[in-house]
Amino acid sequence: MIKATASQLKAKMGRYMKAVRAGKEVVVTDRDRPFARLVPMLAQPEAPAGLRTSAPRDPAAPPLGAIVVHGLRRRGTDTTAILVEDRTRR
Repeated sequence: MIKATASQLKAKMGRYMKAVRAGKEVVVTDRDRPFARLVPMLAQPEAPAGLRTSAPRDPAAPPLGAIVVHGLRRRGTDTTAILVEDRTRR
């Protein structure tokens, strides 16, 4: 187990990442009190029972970026006109 302060971790992140990749554990401390732990990830962790994970994208949905969103047209005062009028008064 390797101990590192938050500032040491920030300054030498690459060094600590190499240690974690090598299978070691890094404990991050603040005023000599541990508050975080970096550990190597195992293969894909399984979600606990009952925890909902994100579903795969719907194949029937349109491709990303292909959707065009138009503004809603409302009757009444034009907010752009109000903004322009306010700015001209200043």
